[in-house]
Amino acid sequence: MILLNPGPVCTSQRVRNALLRGDMCHREREFSGILDGVRKKIIQAFAPIGDYTTAVITGSGTASLEAGVCSSVSEGKKLLVIDNGVYGDRIARIATAHKIDKVVLKCDWFEQPDIAEIEEAVSKDRDIEVVAMVHHETTTGLLNPVHRIGEIVKKYDRAFLVDSISGLGGEEIDLVNDSVDICIGSSNKCIQGLPGLSFVLIKKTELDRLRSIPARSLYLNLVSQLDVQEERSECPFTPSVQTFYAFDEALDELLEEGVANRIKRYERASGFLRSEFKKLHLECLLPEEICSNTITALNLPHGMTYAHLHDRLKERGFVIYAGQGQLNAKIFRIANMGELSMQDLEAFINNFKEVIKNF
Repeated sequence: MILLNPGPVCTSQRVRNALLRGDMCHREREFSGILDGVRKKIIQAFAPIGDYTTAVITGSGTASLEAGVCSSVSEGKKLLVIDNGVYGDRIARIATAHKIDKVVLKCDWFEQPDIAEIEEAVSKDRDIEVVAMVHHETTTGLLNPVHRIGEIVKKYDRAFLVDSISGLGGEEIDLVNDSVDICIGSSNKCIQGLPGLSFVLIKKTELDRLRSIPARSLYLNLVSQLDVQEERSECPFTPSVQTFYAFDEALDELLEEGVANRIKRYERASGFLRSEFKKLHLECLLPEEICSNTITALNLPHGMTYAHLHDRLKERGFVIYAGQGQLNAKIFRIANMGELSMQDLEAFINNFKEVIKNF
């Protein structure tokens, strides 16, 4: 199957073969070496300058996002959530689950948020301690303006938490220049590993503040996860050992290709797809200038249901993705993240043309 959904993604044979390294106890020095190596490679790929550290958590990207949210807001303080899609809303739902006071700025799903509105909220409410947003809102494939919002957060001396689960490795982000204090990533999606591991990049100057916050979770406490990984080169709870093998290999592939080159590869792929969709007179959901490099959301062909399109393409070996929330019955999404060749994408377009021709 050629996966054109936004994670889990197609992986290389090299990454899949890494699963065959064999069984290993997670309390042995051999695993410590893998954990240390993975953490160093994450920093090398995404925070080569600046003073950042990272904690790797066994769990999907949502696990690390929840760890970041529940570990970063002090009692009596507030989280400002910028919500312009399903995943912005997920941040707010995590805050609610942990009884964290929050301010939610609900924005149009088809637009970047209003910068002036964000500044007004931050400047007027001194209790807002952390500002949280999604880098790449995969609901629509929209890129949010991380740098401009980071400038506001820095100006008012607040902490900036960015969910870049679908961004890291696929979109430009500079943690230092963009004033990001806490950044969430995942082993699959643009890193092209397997699902089941995620991580949090943390600016070291944030650690004293995080240590002052009483733990709201045993497993998802960033400070305890980080301390055990740094002090003992272990995970505090049983990790997904074999998934670490694949993640380690995927990070090697990423560093060999180069993060900038991978971003360019994805940009070329999405450019090809959008050009072909335009020839077919299909309407993209967003203007191109705010689209990500890895997801194209389109209105369904006239009269066709998503189920029909999905099932006919799956019969031909291609898995596409539905819309979410209010867009469920209206759109479909094509992701080009993962180990996909141009031949794969050309084959998809040819099969897509056949499906809509025979409808």
